[in-house]
Amino acid sequence: MKDYYQILGIPENSSQEDIKNAFRKLAFKYHPDKNPGNEKQAEEKFKEINEAFSVLSDASKRQQYDFARKSGFTGTGYPGFGFSQSDIFRDAFSNPATIEELNRMFQQAGLRFDADFLNRTFFSGNNVVFQFYSSPGSTGQTAYRYGNTNYISPDYANASIPVRKPGLIDRLLAGMVRGFIKLMLRTLFGIRLNEPKVGLDEHKVFKIAASEAAGGGEKRVTVRNGLRIRKLMVKIPAGVKSGKSIRLKGMGRKGGDLYLDVEIKE
Repeated sequence: MKDYYQILGIPENSSQEDIKNAFRKLAFKYHPDKNPGNEKQAEEKFKEINEAFSVLSDASKRQQYDFARKSGFTGTGYPGFGFSQSDIFRDAFSNPATIEELNRMFQQAGLRFDADFLNRTFFSGNNVVFQFYSSPGSTGQTAYRYGNTNYISPDYANASIPVRKPGLIDRLLAGMVRGFIKLMLRTLFGIRLNEPKVGLDEHKVFKIAASEAAGGGEKRVTVRNGLRIRKLMVKIPAGVKSGKSIRLKGMGRKGGDLYLDVEIKE
């Protein structure tokens, strides 16, 4: 079993913020675009870093992974950690918001993370097609199609034709299944899956001049939180680089955090 904590260079009790910061640092370092002439080796390291981050940043997967490590289960079947690398990537990139956030993060540093790059790097160029949609009362759903291999995610019969959106009965059944799985994990193994955060983290581009980045200081920023608008003085660390983020705790949606993604103006 891979040691995802060692891959990111962090201790087992690391917070989500520690995990995210470690991922950003290593992902920028090993992005293939930053390693000309050594792209293949960097790509493998980059995939490994993304795999570790995708597991440790997901509360449910992290609990299962930690349980498997502490219990000594190293096989691929339950109750071990039964996710392959491709499973992890499919789950991680099934959320369009995740892809959008990562794409923005790397674009600000002048690095690629578009659909072609994602397909070639994480899915070996098998022409993965991501189809996103949402319906009232449901979360985003995804279907995958792999070139001519005819692989389809289990919920859908054919991703190359319009996908049937789940109705009320589908969503109720899915909720019952999730509830049953949680009950079994809690009853048999004492595992309690974390519920989703109520607060929602947000990211906002924070443009500063090169002189401000070099010397640091403070800058006023206007933040909209729902219908409320606040003007804050943000402390700029001296020597901050493009791609770094400044965290404003509790200033995201519904009490989440707001991250100001630094972009240095030329």
